[in-house]
Amino acid sequence: MGQQMPAGLLQQLLDAFASKLEQAAPQEVSNSVWAVATMGQQVPAGLLQPLMLAFANKLRIAKPQEISNTLWAVATMGQQMPAGLLQPLMLTLASKVHIAKPQDISNTLWAVATMGQQMPAGLLQPLMLAFANKLRIAKPQEISNTLWAVATMGQQMPAGLLQQLLDAFASKLEQATPQEVKDTLWAVATMGQRMPEGMLQQLMLAFANKVHLANPQEISNTLWAVATMRQKLRTPQLQQLVDALVSNVQQAAPQAISNTLWAVATMRQQLNPMQLLRMEQALASKSEEAAPQGLANAVWACAKQRYLPQQLLLAPPFGSKLAANQPQELANIAWALAQLGHRDEQIVSFVTEQAQHWDISGTSNDSGVACNAQTLCNICRSVAVLDLQQHVGVVLRLAASLSRYWPGLSLVTEHLCQLHQVHTWLQDFQLGGNHGLQGVLTEQRLHECQETRMAQLKEQQSESV
Repeated sequence: MGQQMPAGLLQQLLDAFASKLEQAAPQEVSNSVWAVATMGQQVPAGLLQPLMLAFANKLRIAKPQEISNTLWAVATMGQQMPAGLLQPLMLTLASKVHIAKPQDISNTLWAVATMGQQMPAGLLQPLMLAFANKLRIAKPQEISNTLWAVATMGQQMPAGLLQQLLDAFASKLEQATPQEVKDTLWAVATMGQRMPEGMLQQLMLAFANKVHLANPQEISNTLWAVATMRQKLRTPQLQQLVDALVSNVQQAAPQAISNTLWAVATMRQQLNPMQLLRMEQALASKSEEAAPQGLANAVWACAKQRYLPQQLLLAPPFGSKLAANQPQELANIAWALAQLGHRDEQIVSFVTEQAQHWDISGTSNDSGVACNAQTLCNICRSVAVLDLQQHVGVVLRLAASLSRYWPGLSLVTEHLCQLHQVHTWLQDFQLGGNHGLQGVLTEQRLHECQETRMAQLKEQQSESV
């Protein structure tokens, strides 16, 4: 951002400009709002509308760059285009797209996405095709911003077109910043796509070589993207990125820390104890600002690493935010405690109490809290593994809910094995009448659980040989 202008003086100049709008050319309107945005200031709401109306009235003679700069300025100021004006600007740009530069198209898409708007129907494809035809002269930032915008708008890109943009970006990696690499990876992941393995390694090598220029959020988002694409990093690259984040962890937002832990766990890769400790300490110290889901994800991820986040679990905000979690997050916390053998009766008691009010039928109950089979199975197994016998009644009630809706639950191997573990726990300790889950589940379903568990154990034994 450039130098700022005193608010009173800026208002004076804008008022004077607005009084002469009839004589103003589109470039002059565009330059005015661009200048205000570049100074990091805003056009007062009462003046933005007449400026935009004047610009729209002269769209016929406006150049693509002037349209793009105007939209970029409004988005950068955190403002919105007046109602009904976005579409004519977009239609005019599309009609002149053959003379538009890649930056004009990229900035336009970025602006629409940043304003939280959608492209008018039928306009995204011609803009994207025009952009693709000019990829040779497009800068890395323009390619990454375009991908980011399409993903942010919740749109998809044809596979061939996406590959074209990625190939062009990869060919310009030497000029790309860490943010541009991150935005490209984030966009592909957000669109639900995967990146060719060779290209992913190319991008990650470029990112790792400039990781000293990256901030914690960029590192975290990069790892999140790779994990979301269900891909992996080479171990040295992973360690290099995590070390860079850890070295600056006090400046990291809570979400950056929890997303990093989640990403590493999701990729089924490992951190060393010191990395885990530093991140846990930082997250615990920032837990007041952390989102409940982020805290739950961090505990789950630590359990995947066989690391007990004792400081985080004991942080007062962790307990006070439990109630704000959804069923899946609460079940993940219970699962994590069981994996770590950590008998935190207060947390488990809260989770089991909440679980009795959840609805597994597929439609929300009166409190609007719906859950799935995995959620209830995780909680039942956690109680069994931690041998919290005071919750037997809750376990039986949750198992009865599963039985009631069994045909529509699509239970998988993991769920059936968990239920078998619960059944044997009840029998071994003669709990709930010493019948296990008999009478709660049918004989056929109990047999199915047993056979699945036996097959799982046999497979595990053969793998260990």
